[in-house]
Amino acid sequence: MASELFSSTVGEAFKCLCGFLYSKISTLYKYQSNINSLTDERRRLTNLKKIIEEDLELADKEGRVSRPEVKTWLQDVERIEHDLKSMDSEITAKNARLHGCCIDCRLRYRLSRDAQRKTKEVKQLVSSGVFPSGVAVLNPRPQAVENILGGPVGQKTALEMMDEILKLLSDDRIGKIGIWGMGGVGKTTLVRILNNKLEDSSSPQLFDIVIWITVSKGTGVKMIQSRLAERLKMPTSMMESTEGSASLLSKRLKKEKKILLILDDMWEKIDLDKVGIPHGDAHPGCKIILTTRFMDVCREMETDKEMKVTVLSEEDAWVLFSQSAGDVVELEEIKLHAKAVSRECCGLPLAIITVGKAMRKKKQPELWKNALYELRRSAPYIHGIEREVFLPLKWSYDSLQGKNIKPCFLYCIMYPEDYSIKVSELVHCWMAEGLIDESDDPEDNRGFAIVENLIDSCMLERGDQKGMVKMHDVIRDVAIWIASSSGHEFETFSRSDRGLTKFPEESMKESLRRVSLMNNKIEELPDRLMTSSKLLSLLVQGNLLKDIPEEFFVGLRALRVLNLSETHLITLPHSLRSLKDVRALFLRNCSSLRKLPHLGEFKKLLVLDLKHTKIQEWPEGMEELCNLRQLNLSVTHNLVNIQAGVIARLSRLEELDMQYSAYKWDVSGPQSMGRATFNELASLMHLRFLYIDIKSVTFLSLDLSWWKKLKKFRIHVGPRPYMGVYNPFTHYDERVVELSSISLSGEARFEELLANATALQVFKCTGIRSICELVKSGTRAFIALKSLAVIDCKEMTCVIKGDLVRESILPNLQELRLSELPNLKYILEGMIPDGESLRKLRTVYVLNCDALQCLITPALLPHVQSLEQILVQCCYKVREFIAAEVNVADFSKVRVLDLERLPNLEAVSKNPLAWPSLERLTVRDCPKLKNVIRIDNQNPIREIRGDVEWSLICPGYTT
Repeated sequence: MASELFSSTVGEAFKCLCGFLYSKISTLYKYQSNINSLTDERRRLTNLKKIIEEDLELADKEGRVSRPEVKTWLQDVERIEHDLKSMDSEITAKNARLHGCCIDCRLRYRLSRDAQRKTKEVKQLVSSGVFPSGVAVLNPRPQAVENILGGPVGQKTALEMMDEILKLLSDDRIGKIGIWGMGGVGKTTLVRILNNKLEDSSSPQLFDIVIWITVSKGTGVKMIQSRLAERLKMPTSMMESTEGSASLLSKRLKKEKKILLILDDMWEKIDLDKVGIPHGDAHPGCKIILTTRFMDVCREMETDKEMKVTVLSEEDAWVLFSQSAGDVVELEEIKLHAKAVSRECCGLPLAIITVGKAMRKKKQPELWKNALYELRRSAPYIHGIEREVFLPLKWSYDSLQGKNIKPCFLYCIMYPEDYSIKVSELVHCWMAEGLIDESDDPEDNRGFAIVENLIDSCMLERGDQKGMVKMHDVIRDVAIWIASSSGHEFETFSRSDRGLTKFPEESMKESLRRVSLMNNKIEELPDRLMTSSKLLSLLVQGNLLKDIPEEFFVGLRALRVLNLSETHLITLPHSLRSLKDVRALFLRNCSSLRKLPHLGEFKKLLVLDLKHTKIQEWPEGMEELCNLRQLNLSVTHNLVNIQAGVIARLSRLEELDMQYSAYKWDVSGPQSMGRATFNELASLMHLRFLYIDIKSVTFLSLDLSWWKKLKKFRIHVGPRPYMGVYNPFTHYDERVVELSSISLSGEARFEELLANATALQVFKCTGIRSICELVKSGTRAFIALKSLAVIDCKEMTCVIKGDLVRESILPNLQELRLSELPNLKYILEGMIPDGESLRKLRTVYVLNCDALQCLITPALLPHVQSLEQILVQCCYKVREFIAAEVNVADFSKVRVLDLERLPNLEAVSKNPLAWPSLERLTVRDCPKLKNVIRIDNQNPIREIRGDVEWSLICPGYTT
């Protein structure tokens, strides 16, 4: 029994052993066969992988993305390929080691076994590499609007501007909007509010997608394309060549019906076509908003509408400052100081936030007093100011392009905070210092272009009056910081408008090139200015100086700009003659100055300003100023003597201003023996700007053909009633003729004088019933007129008399002002030929014309269909504003209608009129007026003013 059991057990064991050995031997024997099978399956897998990758590449170009299961399959393929490469290395190593001499059975067996296993895995991958639904799917739709994080907002002005932008975005005519302003003023905040407003689900969905791209300085096309692709969830792998990417992006963007693209912080023009952004006719639904510090960027990007972001009002600034500084500003002992600190930030949000955060939770009043002191310094030492405010604004300075534009900008720190700088004076100073080239034509030199460039770059702002600029206080502080920290070649000492009573001799260093002490209370100057002989500019205007020590100017041989204006000087020291290099000498409004030293030494002088001085005669030696370009002798009420021939010797003179001067210009004749005459002006070959008063019309008999070369002029003919007389020319003052208190009934004709004039004022003249009587040779003499004012001419019955007109009249007139004309019955009496007459007239002002009964007559109507503003006041006989014959469409462009103190006005028109463009309507003291305009969807008036029952005169009006 035991032997049988043993035999059975041994037999089973032998069978197992034989099976095991057979398997091993078979695997070893089939080595080459297994390797070949693996190679075949591997080839199939490689081919299949290639096909799938090609399909994915095509899908990628079409904007589709790989299915998740395809990604997993490719990952499995990469893993097994890595394993197979390891096997290849082992086989190669085995073959190299054995050289075919003997066989390593153990290694051969393992490789054969692994080949069997891998063959099975490869077959499974080949089998699973079939995807009936395709290898790719459409790209998931990007989020319509992404929230952009930011700091505190809520300023009233920003919200109002955002509403205005939303209106523009709804206008099909507007494709590109440029939002510009100085650094730190809140441009990005404004568009961030807009972006997040569009994200709000409660707001109307204006766009299918809003894309925000920050275009920082130095951002190239490729980077913008990459950011666009990322936002659109397009695979970045497709972004190879710039041209190819542009084509793909354009196709993708055109799939969206309405797109808003916000390009924030642009520093230079971007070629939208190169990026692949369809715009204009290529995709009317694509709107673009860009923010920039430079108006030039808006121009180069051809924006349809520009909006300038200005500094905050004091109220908004305080709200923002309170948000940044926290509740501490409401403490009784802090609030007054906090408001003063907020005001010192001058409405610039960047400065407000930085200073506010720096003062957060500071409860000691002394700390706030110190902060106020520091902010009033040019380079305040407050934590974060230099890094957070000055450095970002310096980027704008670093980006200024053009020869000498940076030193021209830095020159502006010579003027006080909030000071309106006269542009012509600034340009003269630049020219005198050699920062810009001297030009034969001051209008053509680079100075005015530089000023506009600085304004467009937000480094300067428009001043309080036309022809003036100013520098924002924070920008001025940055400019002073730049000039003082860089070892600038034009080192400047500026203590203007600081209340100084004593000249700061101790601060006059050898290295100084510019010194400004203007608008202080200094009464005395040192005996001698002990500073560097390299000083170029010295500005001491607006001080209480009564005299200057005799030796004061000795040693200032390099001085080029000297401004002593608005002082109480009576005479000037003879040491002034030592300034042989001076180019600009300003003595404006030195109302006590009676005499100047001999000026013959100033051979290089370019600009001499003697406005409002008490000089009685032509200064000695002035005729020797062979390089003089600009001479201002206006408001010289005591100037009665100019010797014959001296003006003609100023051969380089380009500009002469003698308005309100007492000197009486005559034509050559016995009465003018020894005195300068009007004839001499014709000999000044370089004269381009002339401002002069002439007492009578006798000069009209002279040859005035030279008048045509003048680029600007203002000629006043007749006595001036008083300085500051009503001057209506605010926009068209390039070439002005003023006729005042003279008789126009004689033979004098004004054809040559008016041929190039852009503005004409006829004031208190007699002998004239219409302006047509001013000329003999036809009304072409009025061709350049843009503005016409007729004031207090008692005999005037009409502006244009049709009987005297044979061709178009006033084709370029844009503004017409009629005042104090008691006998004026018509603007146009009779008929005039069809054509260009009055076609550009946009504004009509009529005041105190008591004979006028109807403003717009049937004869006038066809010629005034471009009217935009109509203002009629104090015309007591006006009964009908617009004649009954006028139809609905004739006043479709009128934006402003102002009717005041018209006691007999019964109707604007007896027929109903449509006013589709009317924005503002004013009606006051018109007791008989009824039914002015129906207010409905066709007449959406924005503003209504007056003291009437609007529901009676404006049907449809609701409060």
